Amino acid sequence: MLMSPFLCRLTFEIALKLRGGPSLVFAHSMGNNVFRYFLEWLKLEIAPKHYIQWLDKHIHAYFAVGAPLLGSTESVRATLSGTTSGLPITEGTARLMFNSFAASLWLLPFSKYCKADNVYWKHFFEGKAHINRQQCDEMEYSSDNSGWPTTLVSIEVPTVRGTDAYPSIMDITEDITSNMECGKPTLLSFSAREVSDGTLFKTMLDYDPQSKALIHQLEKYYQGDPVLNPLTPWERPPIKNVFCIYGIDTKTEVGYYFAPSGKPYPDNWIITDVIYEFERSLLSRQRAKWVL
Repeated sequence: MLMSPFLCRLTFEIALKLRGGPSLVFAHSMGNNVFRYFLEWLKLEIAPKHYIQWLDKHIHAYFAVGAPLLGSTESVRATLSGTTSGLPITEGTARLMFNSFAASLWLLPFSKYCKADNVYWKHFFEGKAHINRQQCDEMEYSSDNSGWPTTLVSIEVPTVRGTDAYPSIMDITEDITSNMECGKPTLLSFSAREVSDGTLFKTMLDYDPQSKALIHQLEKYYQGDPVLNPLTPWERPPIKNVFCIYGIDTKTEVGYYFAPSGKPYPDNWIITDVIYEFERSLLSRQRAKWVL
């Protein structure tokens, strides 16, 4: 599925001609995001009255395996502190690798109460150059945590900000270490909406040299995508048969606590606690107890 939407469409059409019937689509993890993007692109390429007909003719069923329908919390962990996934590398190196991948932010978690603008009408009346801003309903502001089980990101930062958004490695080390010694960090918390709309990275500009690049990627390649802002809730695709498949009885990471490590970038953040969801309850790794 990691191909251009045009080639993806061509693959389905050739398969129909060769085999005489519609295809089965199996997508795993981020592959579901890619397939969603293809469906939205197709909606802009085909006349509305032919869109459903094309899907009925070319796709019999869609199997979504481990689909990140509201994003993945682990992408935040990988962005800020790095996730090695068993590779023999440091977390700092893993962080650099993850942030160098163009599609990494595609897995950021987002609020189920915030939708994107109607791209279909913007495509015809405003052209392709626009920003797909999130439009949030009242539930986003009246509920806690953007519909997630807990606060997504809590991060300790020095009380006194640096004057330079991009200090040298030595400046970072000295500034963080001196402020940590004072013992007066400020705890900042961010919901899923504040992660996906860039609030987290904009707030961290004074504390992390990676933030500017992440903001640029987010605004240009996600919020500014002419087809879809993928950091918005899904709607059920108009395919006749849709199956969502997930694992069960496994603790799921739903929140993190970060703090300065006293080391230079990219190892400048460490995780001090992880909040898991298990059987509809929350469990703290650090405190080794259930969170009410």
